[in-house]
Amino acid sequence: MSSQKISDSNLTPLPPAKPDNLLVSDPLTQAEIDSLRQGKKSIAEYAQKMFPDRESLLRACKQKPS
Repeated sequence: MSSQKISDSNLTPLPPAKPDNLLVSDPLTQAEIDSLRQGKKSIAEYAQKMFPDRESLLRACKQKPS
């Protein structure tokens, strides 16, 4: 069997990894803020489509899951 040598020049550097644990004091990046806003908007649009008026939303909240 032939062994392959890997030289440092053939390796692609990896981007710096984000830490797994974020501190409360760590600020969010603009991309993270935009992602959260988009998620909030998507949820609001879905809720508006499923429950177009207040009464339908209240009825859905009162129903027990089956």
